[in-house]
Amino acid sequence: MKKNIFIMGDSYSTYDGYIPKGYSFYYSDERTENPIVRGVEKTWWNILAVENNLNITINDSFSGSTICNTVRENHSVDSSFISRMDKYISENFFTENKISTMFIFGGTNDSWIDAPIGTLKYSDWTDDELKCVLPAFCHLINRAKEVVEDVIVIINTDLKQEITKGFIDACEKNKIKYLCLKEIDKENGHPTELGMRQISEQVTECLHKK
Repeated sequence: MKKNIFIMGDSYSTYDGYIPKGYSFYYSDERTENPIVRGVEKTWWNILAVENNLNITINDSFSGSTICNTVRENHSVDSSFISRMDKYISENFFTENKISTMFIFGGTNDSWIDAPIGTLKYSDWTDDELKCVLPAFCHLINRAKEVVEDVIVIINTDLKQEITKGFIDACEKNKIKYLCLKEIDKENGHPTELGMRQISEQVTECLHKK
């Protein structure tokens, strides 16, 4: 039987028609600007699912979304990773759906929009702290661990150094598996078809690592 996976991401993990209705997307069948990914079959997450016999229960990816509650001007705070996670938990999604592995792939927009970075904090977060990247990330993985036993954090290339280091430190502190991507082919800051394949291969290796 296929194992169920849950993906929480940003533009890198979107494809029109395969994410929740109303979410912003980056990749689609109609996209005409590079990078063009010709078909959902070429996305990193679809390749991962097909080649590892996984069932994607939900791909909760929102283009332009940040982990923290400092969001882009045209986004509401409901788009943030921590808001979306809290919503799924409050609606009992994880009690009604058995998820084997959750993949969290974000931080790119936090880095791009110069969201305040803050410092690592592992409990008792204030609203102001959740507007900062590192405490929000700690909150996110803490909540993820509450509902899914196997959590894998995918850390993009080209993030601010303080964000990458903070993510790694938080994952190690919480004993969460993480992957620092390497040498991903991109155009305009986003994966090409080759980049998608490279991400999938690196995630697959991480998935099977003991």
